[in-house]
Amino acid sequence: MRRSMRRCAAICAAAAPTCASGRPFTVPPRPEGRTMKPQAFSLTRRSFLAGAVAAGAALVVPLRLPAWAGQGEAAGLSQAFIRIDTNGQVTFVLPTSEMGQGTHTGQAQILAEELGADWSSIVVEMPKQPAPDYRVPFVGQMRSVGSFGIRVWHDPLRHAAAQAREMLTQAAAERLGVAPGTLHAEDGFIVHAGSGRRIPFGELVEDAMALPVPEEPTLRPDDERTLTGRSIPRLDTLAKVTGRAVYAMDVEREGMLYGAARLAPVFSAEVESFDESSVTGMPGVVAVVRVPRGAVVVAESWWQARRAADALDITFTRTPADDLSTDEIEGLLREALDRPDVPVSTLRGEAEATLSTEGRVVEAEYSVPLLAHACMEPINCLAESTAERTELWLGTQGHDVVRMTLENALQLPAEQLFINTTYLGGGFGRKTHGEIAVQAVLASRAVEGRPVKVLWSRENDIQQGQYRQTMRCRFRAVLDDAGAITGMRIRVAGPQMGREYGIDPEQRAQATGNLANFDPFSLGGLSDMYYDIPNFVVEHAVVDLPIPLCPWRSIAHSFNGFFFESFMDECAAAAERDPLEFRRSHCEGQARMLAVLDRVSEMSRWNEPAAEGIARGLAVVESYGSFVAQVVEARANGEGIQVERVHAAIDCGRAINPDQVEAQIQGSVIDALGAALRQKVTLRDGQAEQSNFHDYPLLRIGEAPSVAVGIVEIGSPLGGVGEPGVPPLAPALANALFAATQRRIRHLPFSDHA
Repeated sequence: MRRSMRRCAAICAAAAPTCASGRPFTVPPRPEGRTMKPQAFSLTRRSFLAGAVAAGAALVVPLRLPAWAGQGEAAGLSQAFIRIDTNGQVTFVLPTSEMGQGTHTGQAQILAEELGADWSSIVVEMPKQPAPDYRVPFVGQMRSVGSFGIRVWHDPLRHAAAQAREMLTQAAAERLGVAPGTLHAEDGFIVHAGSGRRIPFGELVEDAMALPVPEEPTLRPDDERTLTGRSIPRLDTLAKVTGRAVYAMDVEREGMLYGAARLAPVFSAEVESFDESSVTGMPGVVAVVRVPRGAVVVAESWWQARRAADALDITFTRTPADDLSTDEIEGLLREALDRPDVPVSTLRGEAEATLSTEGRVVEAEYSVPLLAHACMEPINCLAESTAERTELWLGTQGHDVVRMTLENALQLPAEQLFINTTYLGGGFGRKTHGEIAVQAVLASRAVEGRPVKVLWSRENDIQQGQYRQTMRCRFRAVLDDAGAITGMRIRVAGPQMGREYGIDPEQRAQATGNLANFDPFSLGGLSDMYYDIPNFVVEHAVVDLPIPLCPWRSIAHSFNGFFFESFMDECAAAAERDPLEFRRSHCEGQARMLAVLDRVSEMSRWNEPAAEGIARGLAVVESYGSFVAQVVEARANGEGIQVERVHAAIDCGRAINPDQVEAQIQGSVIDALGAALRQKVTLRDGQAEQSNFHDYPLLRIGEAPSVAVGIVEIGSPLGGVGEPGVPPLAPALANALFAATQRRIRHLPFSDHA
């Protein structure tokens, strides 16, 4: 149960331009056509690899790029994945943040195994500046999102480690006068099998630096992979249990001040005016700084800053959203579902067949509310910023997002920005945004570059933060005489969150084979569902809302999994077929889906009667390259719902660290269950009504179910782990409730239903 209470992981927004004072500010003109984009670098792929192995695949510190790379001898350090000092210390410079999900341990396993490093002496660091080879290729940014940590970086990390290993091996072969094929790397040594002679990595560094970089190194065969696939203890466990792990909240700098935010209660409002003199006489207050959508009060302590921020005489602008309410939003979504001409986003087969009245017709409508992320560590950032250099200490999922946000808001050059990435006390998508960095930089500049830590209260985060979007979804299915689905039409109403990240729906549609109006942040889990349904239509009635949106753990799959798998259960009931058998009958050719369904059936003993008083519900969802099936066992009585056990089967390809896979699924279940049972954000008069854990309740320890995890390995490609455990939980629970009471829950959270 200890692991089941872990809550972990896990896409960007540009803040409005501001200046560091309470006075009216002007916005420098933005160059024509300027957009948020990754910064250009002059290194070619070949020159980067040379630097990455001569400097980055590492070998020694400090290292310089060779002159032929166009950087000259004074170029300094280049970007690295691996660094080996002459004393033998091996440091892995990893491109993704550690949010509690164990990514650094998994990535280090991949690297150490391929390199042949001594696992007990590994050191992990993160780069201080985004760079080309730290960026997710198809996103174009350095981000820790989308369950990409292992599945995206597995191959590049192995490749870099193999390059370093071959250079060390070649250096040892020349020193010993033997063929490289007679040597192997293990535990930080190059070993000659015939004689038993061993040379530590550190002694070979200088010789290896002079060798050419192998463009296509030979990877270790699977039978020599001794670290991946094993439940290695996490690298960060000791530091966390002894209190030595550093989160952004823990960082202190000499002369540090604190900042507390006072933000507009209506999301689209700005500051009209404020009276700095209203707080200047309060204890500890140093400055009041205007920031986007509000002000930050800087003081000697955070409590002093918070009390002054609460007392600040500030007026916000009126907006068209000042009277917005949840009831009005729900009305807009319902109206959108009834629009006459909603464009099709996905089409398979014949659209007309989905409107047929022949056979059994099943219809249903579902909805989900706004959700906050509620990370255990509140949003915070420490900045030391002058006109020449800006250094940040924060837990972020979006390094390039922070860079681009500061570049757009303050014209801060990328080469002047340095980011110290701490551990994250939860991310869940929320910490991909950069508004806290802008606030901290402005606060620091207002006090002549002194370090200022800006810390949001829990109320700031829940009432003025970012949200998972609210959505409604209408289904219509046609079943034949055998109870098979012959056609299905889905209409979704709600925002296109992808627009906030510069995703052009038409361009994305062309790339994915879907039609126009396709937004993966809204339709993921519907348009790409894996069931065999010959005639299938998805439409999206777009409803723009003046609410800041942010991906929430598993993004669109978090609600579309609930929609689709609840409706599949309704279709099974209409066909009078067992929910498991019904799903299996629609999985022709889907080996992975069938494998997890079979495994979860075995784990839950689905084909045997449930224990007395227990009802079971089933759901299976593919997301982020992994398939997860879950069976929820719950009791439903006059006192409510008690989830006693969740069985979960996952196919994520190769489980790099099975213990971490198990922990992530358990944490996902806890996250998803809390959201399904009670969590929601509602609006009245344009403002969020919830403010803290008393009215935005997380799951309590006594409510946590036992979670059994089965890992299925059938040779599938690598998939994600941090997010795929979320989507099946809510529908499996709803389906269990139906099995117990014959009552359908189509609108979350469950607490809204007596």
